[in-house]
Amino acid sequence: MNTTTVPDEELIVQLKNGELNAGSVLYIRHKNAVYSFCLRMLKDPAAAQDAAQETFLKMITKIQSIERGVTLKSWLFSVARNEVLMVVRRKKIISMEQFDDETVVFDHSTPLSITLQTEMKEKLLTAIMQLKPAYREAYLLRETEGFTYEEIATTTLTTVSAVKSKLFKARAALNEMLKPYL
Repeated sequence: MNTTTVPDEELIVQLKNGELNAGSVLYIRHKNAVYSFCLRMLKDPAAAQDAAQETFLKMITKIQSIERGVTLKSWLFSVARNEVLMVVRRKKIISMEQFDDETVVFDHSTPLSITLQTEMKEKLLTAIMQLKPAYREAYLLRETEGFTYEEIATTTLTTVSAVKSKLFKARAALNEMLKPYL
């Protein structure tokens, strides 16, 4: 059977039954997204690598705790979020209080348009990194990872209304920071 077409849910069952090969497939499938999230939250490649590795170690050791109906992606990002917070606590990368809180498209591929697009992308990434961590987290989960509001709420242990509020504030802040370039 081709393991690339096996759904996550089936691989979880296999992993729960002790088939470690299923864990390898899940790791390969989700490692880039988890690492990218950790990197964007921590702004430190080594710390992000550590958090991502811990996330997948916990996937193997705590696979039995995944409840029926919870997607692996949502569960993994919850674990990754906790690992990010642990790194923050250990290294004091970001003030913990910052976690607590109540795109340009060009039609023409000319050298100028490519340069402008690259510059705008850099400005956007810089602006995203300047967001408060709680806002950056919600924004990245929504815009980069494609999470629904419900999945973000589950991942961040908040409510859907809190997620919507964080996303509104993140987008407003990004709009304000990028206004000189638009």
